[in-house]
Amino acid sequence: MMLVKTTTRRAPAVRAVISRGMASEQEMRKKIESTKNLEKITKSMKMVAASRMRVDEQKMKAAMPFAKVMKGVFAPPADFVAPAESKSGDEGPLKHMVVVNSSDRGLCGGINSYVSKKGRAVYEDLTSEGNEARFIIVGEKGRAQLARTHGKQIDFSIDEHCKAGITYATCLSMADRIIQHDFDELHVLHNSFTSMIAYSQEQIKMDNMGAYTKAARTGEAAIEDMCPPHLEGYEFEPEDKAEALQNLFEFGVAGNLYAAIVDGNAAEQSARMQAMDNASKNANEMIDKFTLAYNRLRQAKITTELIEIISGAESLASGED
Repeated sequence: MMLVKTTTRRAPAVRAVISRGMASEQEMRKKIESTKNLEKITKSMKMVAASRMRVDEQKMKAAMPFAKVMKGVFAPPADFVAPAESKSGDEGPLKHMVVVNSSDRGLCGGINSYVSKKGRAVYEDLTSEGNEARFIIVGEKGRAQLARTHGKQIDFSIDEHCKAGITYATCLSMADRIIQHDFDELHVLHNSFTSMIAYSQEQIKMDNMGAYTKAARTGEAAIEDMCPPHLEGYEFEPEDKAEALQNLFEFGVAGNLYAAIVDGNAAEQSARMQAMDNASKNANEMIDKFTLAYNRLRQAKITTELIEIISGAESLASGED
């Protein structure tokens, strides 16, 4: 029997499949399994975020009337016109404290990036006018992002409010720490829940009534000048206006901070739901692509084996002839 050596020209794709062998199929099966596991995780995280969002949304709705009152106390009405001689401190640069509320956890899209960007914009606007500005960060993610560009302007950060569960008592302790710093105006920035698929960034401004009382005690301002102009027509209890304003400011900081945090938590969970839903959809698309590539590998391998069988049969047949 005479053996005849035959050569078969194979396509580049077929040669690549042969060179990779069974490892390619095993690798592709591992990718498919790992992507399926990832899809299960993202679906579970979406369900958890949905349940948490319902709780946070209820807290947000309960805090809304209280927050509206707090904003009304520190913000003058739209039709209010302040007297020209009211309120001292118009000369020289003002000191601003910017409180940025973010989250302690990620996997919620760009919600922390947006509020950090808002904080940078507010800082640039304040400093461009010749004023001083400092940061207080609530949440680990906001601290990590703002530390890259404004690390020297951060006084301190609070990172445990989301993990331990926010309460009004927690915000009172935060407010007590915040008012110890020297500033003329407080800005609270936070994400605001709009709908299941939308959120926006809000800013709350508060005049530091403690700064007015400090100026009055040192003789730099009169008692009448230490109160915001839109509150000068109100009577205070107790009669010591300095003490009343100090207590009111601390109470207002805690109230506005609590409203900002619960509103931001609801926005965070809605953003996490959307992010996990998009991740699940992307995982499904990847599974389809990997499955198609796996089937093509199997088909290429089967085709290669058939070609080798046919080539060997032809060789045997030509040798018998």
